[in-house]
Amino acid sequence: MNIKTITMPNGCRYMGEDNSLLSKLPINGKFILNKTVTGCGGTSLFLNSDIPVVIISPRLHALKDKFEQHPGCFLFHTPYTGKAKRAEEIMRLMSNLKAYIDAYGANPFFQNTVPPKVLVTLDSSGKVLDVLKSCRVTDKFLYVVDEFQCLMGDAAFKGNTDMNFLIRIDSEVERICYLSATPIPDLFLDEVPQFKGIPYIKLEWDPAVLEEPNIREIQMKKGESAEKLCSQIIQDFRANGYFARKMVNGQMVYSTEVCIFLNEVRSIRNIITNNGLRPEEVTILCSENKASELPSGFKPGGLCTDRSNPVNTPFTFCTKASFEGVDFYSTNAITYVFINAGKEWQTLDIMLDIPQILGRQRLDINPFRHDATVYYKTKPGCLSQDEFRAQQQMMEQESEKFIDDFNNASPAMKERLIKLVRDKADDKKFVDDYVDVFQVNGQATLGINQLVKVAKWNQWHQRSHYYTNSCQLTASIRSAVKMNVKPQEVKDFEAWYYSAPEKDRLKGYSDFRNSCPQYDGIILQNPFIDQRYHEWYGVLGYQQLAGLDFDTAKVEAEYANRCSQAPIMQECQREFSIGSLYTKPEVKQTLQHIYDSLGLVGKTAKATDITQYLNVRERMITNSDGKRIEVYEIMP
Repeated sequence: MNIKTITMPNGCRYMGEDNSLLSKLPINGKFILNKTVTGCGGTSLFLNSDIPVVIISPRLHALKDKFEQHPGCFLFHTPYTGKAKRAEEIMRLMSNLKAYIDAYGANPFFQNTVPPKVLVTLDSSGKVLDVLKSCRVTDKFLYVVDEFQCLMGDAAFKGNTDMNFLIRIDSEVERICYLSATPIPDLFLDEVPQFKGIPYIKLEWDPAVLEEPNIREIQMKKGESAEKLCSQIIQDFRANGYFARKMVNGQMVYSTEVCIFLNEVRSIRNIITNNGLRPEEVTILCSENKASELPSGFKPGGLCTDRSNPVNTPFTFCTKASFEGVDFYSTNAITYVFINAGKEWQTLDIMLDIPQILGRQRLDINPFRHDATVYYKTKPGCLSQDEFRAQQQMMEQESEKFIDDFNNASPAMKERLIKLVRDKADDKKFVDDYVDVFQVNGQATLGINQLVKVAKWNQWHQRSHYYTNSCQLTASIRSAVKMNVKPQEVKDFEAWYYSAPEKDRLKGYSDFRNSCPQYDGIILQNPFIDQRYHEWYGVLGYQQLAGLDFDTAKVEAEYANRCSQAPIMQECQREFSIGSLYTKPEVKQTLQHIYDSLGLVGKTAKATDITQYLNVRERMITNSDGKRIEVYEIMP
């Protein structure tokens, strides 16, 4: 593709901070805008602009977030209330939208100076287009299709809706921005007619403003499942009072909130039921039509939208079809992702979904916002490329033959064929061909669903390249979020640490800290490294750890002994002055007083004990009687 790059100003973290960005975009035509990073304010750039805008999102939660942040917008949405009632509600919404548009310039007697902004889901976008068309203002708006990579991700289960959307918006609208931080791969874009050949704009950011995700990948063992592992996470939280901890600027910080991304609502239901979670402990992001599958008393939604004073439940569960574009505001939430190569349409797209998930945490004050654990399962047995290509060629030939027969059929037969395709059971669609029912100029007709065809190729690509081998999967995860911010030495060490045997980790950790002290700040902020290692290294130092052969049992015992001495050391520092001389009887007497004051019953002081608590030097001096005596000099 012909890709044009726009370099963002140094120090710029949000698109809205570049006042000239909109003037660099071809907003009077159709184009793809690759933000390249999530959470950079792409949607807000258009909502805060002086351009009339329709934001079209595949995810309702994302639109609700934007509506909370921009209350002057019009949110075109009504909860599902049954078919008859819903039709009435949609008509009311369309009437209200027309009044809203009239207030913003269509009616010369009633005008508002601020351009109109409309928020609508992809499924309801046709109704909004109908209203704008009736108001004769269709071409005055820029249509921003947010998170447009979802079109391909959703195609396996709602390809008809998505393809009909693309056909209509492409044919009726002149100004479209397909917006995403993880666009559909270049490999597939030209296969979808509506994307073929349109300008592709890519943003490049100052590396200094980027932070690389800190990802720990763990392959699930035989018998392990997302539900079992989540139960362990919950048990550990109840026992410890936190999900993770790490050192930041010399202070220990704790994560008491967690976001867990799972394949399906059934898993969320089982986790809640098996662990006795209460509604007040849980936030659930899933599609509204899945609400009936949740346990009694639980409902989807309720995510905090107050970025200034976020108050969240300890557990937030998200399904694959709900997280894109949603802003998570938390001061300490950490992330868990479960990749399970189960049903094809539930398989996470590594290149599209993983970067989206890792970019959900929006608050910079959250020290865990870039920390995530990815649990995965691989599933061998994918068709070879030759087998899959042959299968697809047969489906494409069958599709073209079906369409030829349709085009040559009588009007009555065309109606019968359309009904045949429309009534086909969901599990029978796109099995033998890619024929689908489309609305063209208000009339139903048959065509080839290119979006589903591309999605099928992408699914095969995901499974064959990533899900059949754990090494390929982890490499692809790192590739998908690669920002080249973290030093390569640190990346190499962390990759080694996550996969190293337990018996080798302390030595490898200590060797790295000793040889690369310049990276201490990064290492100390990694919550996936055993926090005991930080404490042991800080108190005992490399030489003493090496002297203990990096044996964790010996090290733990020595550390405990040293920690038990800490109160004594503090009292000694208070009682003995640096540079002063003390006789052995004086040292013994003072130490015994310290032991007694600390309640160390039965501990008898010896003058030589002082060498455990302070840096001292033995000396011989002459006292006032002219006798030579031994003393301890307290050294710095």
